[in-house]
Amino acid sequence: MSLTVGIVGLPNVGKSTLFNSLAQRRLAETAARPFTTIDPHEAVVGVPDTHLEKLSKIIKPEETLPATVTFIDIAGLVKGAHEGEGLGNQFLGKIREVDAVVHVVRAFYDPQVVHSNLTYEMGSLNQIYEDIDIINIELELGEIAVKPTVIVLNVGEDDIKSEETQNKIIEVTEKYKIDTLAISAKIEEELIDFNESERKQYLKDMGLKGTGLERLINYAYKMLNLITFYTIKGGSEVHAWSIRKGSNALDAAATVHTDFAKGFIKAEVVNVGDLLGAGGWKEVGLKGEVRLEGKDYLVQDGDVIEFKFSI
Repeated sequence: MSLTVGIVGLPNVGKSTLFNSLAQRRLAETAARPFTTIDPHEAVVGVPDTHLEKLSKIIKPEETLPATVTFIDIAGLVKGAHEGEGLGNQFLGKIREVDAVVHVVRAFYDPQVVHSNLTYEMGSLNQIYEDIDIINIELELGEIAVKPTVIVLNVGEDDIKSEETQNKIIEVTEKYKIDTLAISAKIEEELIDFNESERKQYLKDMGLKGTGLERLINYAYKMLNLITFYTIKGGSEVHAWSIRKGSNALDAAATVHTDFAKGFIKAEVVNVGDLLGAGGWKEVGLKGEVRLEGKDYLVQDGDVIEFKFSI
């Protein structure tokens, strides 16, 4: 699916740091000055998927491909952006092109990092509210259509699990009626240079069960109204695909390959949980749990599908 999520916010709130963490490499420059990001960067990010991991273990394919979400790092907006302030027209134009928004808000205190609109104490609830309102007003005045949005409070490394942070999440969620997450972009970026075992140990030492990015990616997937289906190509490939909820088998076939849709005959479908429980495609077939479906079948989240088509 060619659906995108834009990362927006005021300058110097941690958007590019968060983006680099999502991309798992340092694509966007970060610095303690406004307008570090001028040209938007894009990153195609794999969706965390335990079902895919388990499928890969039992199929043992040469390649395992996750479903993906595309994130775009959009430069910081400032007050007056709708009138062209701070290259505002260019930035607003990019926001118009995305399908959902991650609104990053500064919730950390660092006197060495300039804040473009400091009225209250850095990281205070009042400052958070004012920062959110500035972006919301600019989007409204810029006539940006309302999009699915999640607010990300970028907190300090020592505040990720604090009671104060949890209270801020509750207050912001209630005030704006928008799902709100707390993430330490600094922590997430540090994890880029770690291998898997080092990452697990670091998170354990921090008292964290998983990364904030995993939660954010899953939220983005939810905002885009996407579900996942799977295909297995012999022993060579296990592939997770994203598709809009409410799509049919013909749509899913076209997602995999246009020839599958053109020559569609039928689809063999089984729930991924049933397949995993049986131990493989052959085994689940012997149990009679594989269904034959036509092109109008509504694809369900977690379907494993084998398309039958004529050339």
